[in-house]
Amino acid sequence: MTRDLQNKTAPASLPTCERTGLILPLRTSLDSQALRNHRAMVAVELEVLAKKFDRFGWDRDMGSAAHDRMIIDWMDALQDYPLEEVRAACRAAVIESPNRMPNEGHVLAKILNARRLAVQALPRPPKPPQRMITPEELERRKALAESLLGVNRANTSPAPE
Repeated sequence: MTRDLQNKTAPASLPTCERTGLILPLRTSLDSQALRNHRAMVAVELEVLAKKFDRFGWDRDMGSAAHDRMIIDWMDALQDYPLEEVRAACRAAVIESPNRMPNEGHVLAKILNARRLAVQALPRPPKPPQRMITPEELERRKALAESLLGVNRANTSPAPE
């Protein structure tokens, strides 16, 4: 069941940013059914973490308003990111703090940091070579600036009006 649902939430080609190559927010690119399936898989990641950290209390609260709210908050915060990014962020959060259950804010921060590092690692476009200004061009620019500002070159005072 989980594998079938997972395959339906990961279309082969998701739209990416032309500049960075990062996958664009999924809520803008998935149809409503695919987004529902994706949100369900994101909720499964919360369930996995909850069972790892709170082996007894999570199931006890199942079906309560608080339990449902935690799942909805988790899905709302993480729905825009591919499941693999969510999983990688969950792993990173657990490794960083193995005795503490990460919340959606921790996981989101890990995703955003990983994306920031990916963009920083991209090669920068080369800077265009700077053109050397010739002495003639410099004189032409000075004359133009002086004429626009009304400065007399001889005494560097403003020209009378």
